[in-house]
Amino acid sequence: MACDNAVGGFSPRSVWFERGLKPPTTLLIFFALLASPALSQTLQEQVGLRLIAVRTEAEATSLLNEIQSGQSFEETAKAHSTDASAKDGGYLGIFRVTDLKPDLQRAMIGLSPGQISPVTRIGTEFLILQRLTLEEANWIASYNSGLDAFQNGRYEEAIRYFSESLPNAEKLKPADYRLEDNLHGLAEAYRLQKKYNEAEPLYRRYLALHWGGPNVPDVLDRLCALVAVSYFRDSQFAEAQKKFEEAVYGTALSEELYVAMSTVLFKAQLINQAEALMDRATQLFPASKDARYRQAELYRSGTKARKALEVFEYMIRMKTPPGVDPAVDRLKQKIVYQRIGGIHGDLGELDEAVSAYKKELEVSPGSLEARLGLGYAYLQQGKTEDSLNEYSLAAAADPKSVLAHFGVADANLRMGHFKEASTAAARVIELDAGHAKAHYVLATALARMGSQDESERQFEIFRKIEEDDRSKTDRSRNITVGNRDAAAKLIEGHGDEAVKMFLTAIETFPDSVTAYLNLGTAQSKLGQHKEAAGTFQKILAQDISDSFLVSWSLSREYQYMGDMEASRRHHVVYLQNIDLALREALDSNLD
Repeated sequence: MACDNAVGGFSPRSVWFERGLKPPTTLLIFFALLASPALSQTLQEQVGLRLIAVRTEAEATSLLNEIQSGQSFEETAKAHSTDASAKDGGYLGIFRVTDLKPDLQRAMIGLSPGQISPVTRIGTEFLILQRLTLEEANWIASYNSGLDAFQNGRYEEAIRYFSESLPNAEKLKPADYRLEDNLHGLAEAYRLQKKYNEAEPLYRRYLALHWGGPNVPDVLDRLCALVAVSYFRDSQFAEAQKKFEEAVYGTALSEELYVAMSTVLFKAQLINQAEALMDRATQLFPASKDARYRQAELYRSGTKARKALEVFEYMIRMKTPPGVDPAVDRLKQKIVYQRIGGIHGDLGELDEAVSAYKKELEVSPGSLEARLGLGYAYLQQGKTEDSLNEYSLAAAADPKSVLAHFGVADANLRMGHFKEASTAAARVIELDAGHAKAHYVLATALARMGSQDESERQFEIFRKIEEDDRSKTDRSRNITVGNRDAAAKLIEGHGDEAVKMFLTAIETFPDSVTAYLNLGTAQSKLGQHKEAAGTFQKILAQDISDSFLVSWSLSREYQYMGDMEASRRHHVVYLQNIDLALREALDSNLD
């Protein structure tokens, strides 16, 4: 797997240079800028330099104010600079001041490491410059050389450059994702060279840095131990839960890790454990709207609608922390009102739902979701004309919205406007051929207009889609029931029978990762570690999953068998996969 931060090539603009230079490929670095007292520098000094170029002095002044208020120079350059270096966060490279045009030399004079220049006009453009610290400039040069070697498969060379850049990364303040990138790149290069002893501690250090504390790898290991036995509610499950709770309560973790782990637990159907984790997170981070939001989402998805509603309404009353972008805060308010409206609607409290959606429109007048919510609430209240109006506005705002067009079709059908209903339903089917209800509305409208043959064809399509949906639901339910029944047999002491039941589940559902994982876990609990390892290997061989839980389980089984080389190999893959899984969990929803 390539490094997460691989970036493209860099093309310098020769206008800035007296003679040709070859600045290295840059990476996007977050660096909070604060001006420091000017120190003397000679024109022969080697410096690293970033640059932002824009067309007007007003824009340059505005951007400089944002940077001085804490905005990232690199991200600002990427978003606004007209120079070719923008894609690299404005990074130009390391060079002597004498390599610059005289105008830029004058702008550089007096800039100390880490300092940014006033707005400087050169020709028709207005520039902002940042001089890098020596450590950062040297780090970028070495790291980018390592990145280039890594991307081209020269892993030994990449290891050398990443090792050279690591001491400089460790000196950078704050210790941010520049150090994380360095650690991850070096770990990956070692892994691809099959040097697992060297890769493992680097991955562990990376995880600790990124997710909030030195004990993070141990916490994640106990998370896996708990999730692995989620179907087996026996004494081992109770012990795994106890150890996980002890690990969580006994160390400092980042807010993001709480959110990500709660999602992993929820998807493993460990609902109570997920809720308890987020309850703790809201105690530790009381000013965080993000933590409250995930707590409310867990309650909502776990059928605790009233508790979810309480949390969402509390969020509306929370003060916005200093420094939060007002646009971001309005977006969060919009989503919260949307959730409040949805919960009231699900509870049949339609007046309250309408009120929430109207407040959402006050915060975000163009909200498509609010229009759709109002359309549905009005329809449930029997206010069909109001519903049609809202759905029509939504369809006009987003011509590709399936929900909007279906709302138009449904409302028109209820009002007896059969031609309009058929037209809107046909549009839904054009956008989503598998929309069962659209086929039903179209079939009904056609029947009312006398087109019996086409109506019957649409009814047949509707019935087929409904049957397929029921089959999928039945399949999912049968997989869950089969796994629970087999796990229960194991807990009752009927190990051989449990294994046979898991094997039967796999024969019936050969692509069920859950059945394979539970079979392997059952075999491990019975001391059949060779068989368990074989089961987990089949998941990889059949390419039906590369879940972190597969590699974690394989590492454990090989450890039980005394094959430490194989155990460490799979453990390194697990450390890589758990990081990816946590990142995905942060971005996922719970529906």
